[in-house]
Amino acid sequence: MEKEFLKVLKEIDKLPSLDKKIFHKLNTFQLEALSKIVLKKKVKSSSLLNSQSTLSKAQKYRCLKELVNKGLCKKKHNLFYTF
Repeated sequence: MEKEFLKVLKEIDKLPSLDKKIFHKLNTFQLEALSKIVLKKKVKSSSLLNSQSTLSKAQKYRCLKELVNKGLCKKKHNLFYTF
């Protein structure tokens, strides 16, 4: 696990400073949601809201809206997807 975590940290370090700022502003729910969206290509909002996060549904919706506003994913009806 430590080796994988170090690989992630090294990749983060390679990012330009603007991308690092965006990455550091993401919370754990947003990172989890973004990883699901990237891995599955298209994800329903109901499956994203069923995470183990302690946030309320309203907070989760706001976090997902932030991801769309930052341009990290797109939303069409109840479907989140990458470019």
